[in-house]
Amino acid sequence: MSEEIVTRRVTRAGAGITQLPQVILATEAPVKKPETPTKSKATPEPTYKVILHNDSSNPMEHVVQSLQQVIPKMTQEKAVTIMLEAHTKGKAVAKRCHKELAEMYEEGLRSRGLIATIEPD
Repeated sequence: MSEEIVTRRVTRAGAGITQLPQVILATEAPVKKPETPTKSKATPEPTYKVILHNDSSNPMEHVVQSLQQVIPKMTQEKAVTIMLEAHTKGKAVAKRCHKELAEMYEEGLRSRGLIATIEPD
């Protein structure tokens, strides 16, 4: 319950106008506007895969170092796993992310002499 203090003018016979405080207790809850559901216009970006392909021209150490340099937070263990999968199976998913980042990682890997592509996940 909320309180509201207002000033009320009181007039008495033979006396001047006096202002006295008066407390009014609200008995009804404040009026709330009905909530209108908002439609989210933003849709999540589709995920893309950065795919590392096997090649016979780059040493394994170079592939591991390139993965670590191009893709942030790529551990050496993860880079070795990706490199070995690409080496044995022909290709490996190096990263899943939105398209803009996938394009950037693809370009970074290619600039280091690796074969990389992107495709929708």
